[in-house]
Amino acid sequence: MRTLQGKNLPWLIAALVLAVVMNPLLKAIGLLPAYVFKQLGIFYPGLPQLVFGPLIALLSVVCFLKTRDVMVFPIIGVVRALSLSYVFPANLEHSGTGLAGILAGFIAAGLVKSAGTVQWRTWLPMLAGLYAAIYAAGNYATTLIFGPAAQTKIIVATPHLASGVVVGALALGAVLGSLAYVAMQQETSELAGAAVRH
Repeated sequence: MRTLQGKNLPWLIAALVLAVVMNPLLKAIGLLPAYVFKQLGIFYPGLPQLVFGPLIALLSVVCFLKTRDVMVFPIIGVVRALSLSYVFPANLEHSGTGLAGILAGFIAAGLVKSAGTVQWRTWLPMLAGLYAAIYAAGNYATTLIFGPAAQTKIIVATPHLASGVVVGALALGAVLGSLAYVAMQQETSELAGAAVRH
């Protein structure tokens, strides 16, 4: 597998920049999911993760295919979580989203070990879906610890809705993962080929 250096490093830097500025950028143009959902008359704690989970999963998967380095998952995931916890919007309740990147990194590492025989058509969507689901679930876990009491009360009273957000993130993440596979079959083939040669 290639390492994060040389021509691969710009992909990680670009992904990190997107992961960090995504929220303030969407807020600046009035498309921050939390605001959009409220304007539509929809409100539920953690609902924006139905959007952000799949998007960060897609971003990480694309960066992984470009660099062939599993470390992009924890790096992007943790930097994203830190930016949400201490900068945008500076709420510790979002710190749990970093768990997704760490766990996805372990899953990706297992896949890379068998990259020559793995059915990437199946596993790439599953990886993205799991990332998105864990992203949403991690957000709920830390919201219960650090989040406002009002939000915690709603989540505890309606666990089926929270579960619905997690399942929805899983499904959307898998769809975006499938699109990544279709759009980046050359990179996927190169990943498998590199594993066979090694």
